[in-house]
Amino acid sequence: MSNDYRLDIARAIVGFEARRDAKGRIKAYRLPQGDGGGVWEVSGICDRYHPHETADLVRLIEAGKYTEAEERAAEYIAAYTDCAQRWTTNRGIEAFLRDAVFNRGARGAAKIYQMAVGAQVDGVVGPKTLAAAAKMKTPTALLAALRDARERYELEKVGKRAQFWKGLINRWNNATKLAQRYL
Repeated sequence: MSNDYRLDIARAIVGFEARRDAKGRIKAYRLPQGDGGGVWEVSGICDRYHPHETADLVRLIEAGKYTEAEERAAEYIAAYTDCAQRWTTNRGIEAFLRDAVFNRGARGAAKIYQMAVGAQVDGVVGPKTLAAAAKMKTPTALLAALRDARERYELEKVGKRAQFWKGLINRWNNATKLAQRYL
């Protein structure tokens, strides 16, 4: 791992998300109908929510600058998910929360965190959420609660979409494994 654990976590998220060509290079991906992210995606960075970054990444890929595109995607994800750094001092929990922020936005991830710790679910991590999180017995217990809350959030807020469910479960499990490396 590099000295910048934020980028290591973001690179792992890129790995969860990236579609690759036959040579293993990052590629732009046309989203399936019902995905909700727009038309195009590069490593989970989609044109509906991140239009400028997606366009820049597509241009880099079209220019054959695959390594640069992949690193830029990681840098973007690290910056986009930095709010998770303010929500915990445990890097494992932060890793899981960063993946949740990237997947469901800061408000969605805050709600997942609040569900996990038994705080009022309002989508804003403040002193009450942090106090509830501090009462968790161990980081391992909090991580298990976060994994459970992430699935409950998806069911309650988005619904179970059959064509995406297996991929979501894999993602949550991969985020849990990533977090465990940092606990």
